[in-house]
Amino acid sequence: MRSLATVRSIARSAVVLLAFTALGATVDGCSLLVDTAAAQCSSDADCTSRGGAFAGSTCGADGVCVLRCESNVACTNKNGGVPSVCVRSTGACAELLSPDCETILAEPGALERDDAVVVGLLLPETGAAAATSSSARAVELARRHVHLANAGLPGLHGGPSRPLVVLWCTESRDASRAARHLVHEVRVPAIVGPSSDDLVTKIATQITIPAGVLLISPTATSSTLTDLADGGLVWRTAPSDAVVAAAMAELVANKLEPEVRERSELEPKEKIRVAVIHRGDARASSVASTLFKLLRFNDGQGAASSEHYRRFDYGDPSKLPAAARAAGYRKIATDTVAFQPHVVITIGATEAVTEILADVEARWPTASRARPRHLLSDGLRVPELLTLIGRDDALRKRVLGVSADVPGANYETFKSAYATAFSNVAPDIQAARAYDATLLLAYASAAARGTSLSGALLNEGLKKTVPAPSAVAINAGFNEINQGFGAMLGAGIDYSGASGPLDFDPATGEAPAEVRAWCVRLNDGQHAFATAGLVGGAVDCP
Repeated sequence: MRSLATVRSIARSAVVLLAFTALGATVDGCSLLVDTAAAQCSSDADCTSRGGAFAGSTCGADGVCVLRCESNVACTNKNGGVPSVCVRSTGACAELLSPDCETILAEPGALERDDAVVVGLLLPETGAAAATSSSARAVELARRHVHLANAGLPGLHGGPSRPLVVLWCTESRDASRAARHLVHEVRVPAIVGPSSDDLVTKIATQITIPAGVLLISPTATSSTLTDLADGGLVWRTAPSDAVVAAAMAELVANKLEPEVRERSELEPKEKIRVAVIHRGDARASSVASTLFKLLRFNDGQGAASSEHYRRFDYGDPSKLPAAARAAGYRKIATDTVAFQPHVVITIGATEAVTEILADVEARWPTASRARPRHLLSDGLRVPELLTLIGRDDALRKRVLGVSADVPGANYETFKSAYATAFSNVAPDIQAARAYDATLLLAYASAAARGTSLSGALLNEGLKKTVPAPSAVAINAGFNEINQGFGAMLGAGIDYSGASGPLDFDPATGEAPAEVRAWCVRLNDGQHAFATAGLVGGAVDCP
């Protein structure tokens, strides 16, 4: 049995945020084993036909007759006060808490309501870091907005609004175990998260899709998810890596190569050379692989058929010993300089700046007529890049980056609401995407017209947030939630999120996004990152 250990609050309103510590073994809630003999039943009729104590029991998965639970309150009482729910589909009580799921976000008394809707939240934070998780706070803000606007989700069959409860689990200990608890024990209809591309693929294919549970990730970006056979049960509010790759290919074809040619940096009949350097993790590799398919240079020639293209993978530093990392960095810098590219595209993080680009610039032959232009992913927009540039204004002018983290028109409103709720802490774009994911699930639930929620129903509901001629324009925030709930019963909504427009493709569960170019500018003698324009438009950084 578990006991209450701590009570924490991440908001200053009448919102309950409970954290529990696991003590001892989980019990089966208010489900009572009537007889433990093997192979008691193969159907519910086998149980009820026994009469007496078996009246009202059901046949469990293990062939043992189990009494149906009565209510959330009864389940919680049976479990010594540990928050529990009566799972109607199985007739069994389910404790909400587990070694991975320690926090409940809910209004006071919400779990006493048998119509409460529990959804899962999977995030990497645990321990002290969990209390300051920007994404979890954003999910809580969305949950709170639903209750401020409508006292909860639309009610069953036109009845009172239903409480929205979020069971927050960490993915850092055992993500699959946490997901199985949410899916197989608590029976949530949807999960917000997890954070990484690898975990989304693993948990979706092994756990949520087979169980018919919808998963919506605010952070997964891998382009491999686009073609995942998910039956409409995997969505994301983060843009695909393909968006970033397409922006990079656009800049190479329409800006960087023309600049190289216009400035006479090529010998007569010389071809432009392009090198791609990338981290070996899933995200950077996804961008590099998509970029390989999209790149066009030297009169439209693709990278696949070009001897003027090289790709260098420096591995995942978190999985390599120090000596192997250092050797890999040196080799890539050496090979890059030997290739003498006119454009170097780098996709990774800080180590790519400090260990590779710095070495490439240091080793570049002084007799070379022109140094390369650097096209960088957003992971390289770090202070170390400003340090590398130092007083080298020529290098500053050769650096250009891309970012898909372009806040939408509603971001400032979201930012203000977030800061008000959480002691003036500023959110990030990931928090905005988590807020949108949670609010979209609320809107999708409205389209279910008061029936019990499932992943399939939420998928159909999310399809009604795709812009249509008669859809109602709805902005992020609680002011338009009631209007949005009403519109979801009709033609649907055109949702403009805190993170930007979310014009989903129903076939893939993802939305396009604008990509911004960034650069380094000299302001009052100090280098600073600055916006250079939206890719596809005028991109300039004097």
